[in-house]
Amino acid sequence: MTPSIWRAFGYSADFRRLMAALAVSQLGAKLAREALPLTAVLVLGVGPLAMSSLSIAASLPTLLMALHAGAFLDRIRRRPSMIVADLARFLVLLTVPIAAYLGWLGIGQLCLVAFVVSGLTLAFDIADQAYLPGLVGRDQILGANAAKEASAAAAEVVGPPLGGLLVQAIGGPLTILLDAVSYLVSAVFLLRIKAPEEPPVVTAKPDLRAEIRDGLRIIWRDSVLRPLLFARFIRAFFVSMVAPFYVLYLVGELKLSPLALGLIVATGGAASLVGAALAPWLAQRFPIGPSLIVAFAVKALGVACIPLAGLLLGVSPTLMIIFLVLQQLLGDSSTGYFVVIERSLRQRRVPASHLARTGATIRLVNDGPLPFAATLAGFIAEAYGLNAMMWLAIAGYAFAPVVAFFSDVRHLRQL
Repeated sequence: MTPSIWRAFGYSADFRRLMAALAVSQLGAKLAREALPLTAVLVLGVGPLAMSSLSIAASLPTLLMALHAGAFLDRIRRRPSMIVADLARFLVLLTVPIAAYLGWLGIGQLCLVAFVVSGLTLAFDIADQAYLPGLVGRDQILGANAAKEASAAAAEVVGPPLGGLLVQAIGGPLTILLDAVSYLVSAVFLLRIKAPEEPPVVTAKPDLRAEIRDGLRIIWRDSVLRPLLFARFIRAFFVSMVAPFYVLYLVGELKLSPLALGLIVATGGAASLVGAALAPWLAQRFPIGPSLIVAFAVKALGVACIPLAGLLLGVSPTLMIIFLVLQQLLGDSSTGYFVVIERSLRQRRVPASHLARTGATIRLVNDGPLPFAATLAGFIAEAYGLNAMMWLAIAGYAFAPVVAFFSDVRHLRQL
């Protein structure tokens, strides 16, 4: 980690408690991210359409509730909201091992659990992004975001291989039980934060629709945040065509074991850790706008490595693995950098009273396209195969850096 990230961890005891809460829950989430689809594939034996249904269920809360959740969370204190979300996630995930033990587990329940947990995670993440600037101060926000993203990346390094190993050793349902416990631990750390939170600014007659429009208007009128939003939408849509089938493709088509899958994903976590850790250092030495455009382009190259690896199946297993690892390195390092810079940029340009709403807008654009993209990709994959669907997605993704390039993003030099 860079010195600025170590300083971020040392900001205050309360920030360290927040980091501990996030680290524990992120590690558990990484376990569940692998365990849910692996349970669907290995225990229930589902196909592409069922896998797309699982991804759709996880993305629907963002599509249905993101903007309303953002406006609501701007009315209330954020830390209590995060604690409630943690406790609720614990209870919902607990139903999976219980149902598995009783022999009742099915794809319908997995989809319902994915839907509810995703909705609670949506509320938690929106509240977290809005809560952070008040806890550390806006001058320190870049280092704090880098520390948070580095923590998430570290969980990405440890979580997937551990998740794959646990699924092989104790099964998906019990692995999901460990994820449930992580949210309980996270809530305990959040309860120990002592710094008082500033009360929200609430109008005498709150109007939810007007508040949502307010949040949208702030991004729309910003000549940098608006094109980044468009580019992000393109990226989100076409990556969402690939993401739901990543586990199915590697385990079903390329015949990798769950442990091998976890180890490959872990290399991406290491790359994301490097990208996030270097973000403050890179931001001081390279212009922000062009760097964000390059991050979009590098991500596209990374996605292309997945079907390229498929072409090597039966030809060179070693080269196939190299391309899968390269996809993780390119995609996750660029994402780690992009997330830190884009979030810090937004948190500096948007008033504190609107951070939850604008964060919800970003979340909607980032995750909202998934139901439509996953459905479209599911039918294309059934008709023409997974490889054809992936190449189509890569061609569409290539427009994301183009949109960012032909805008004021190209001229942005500093946060």
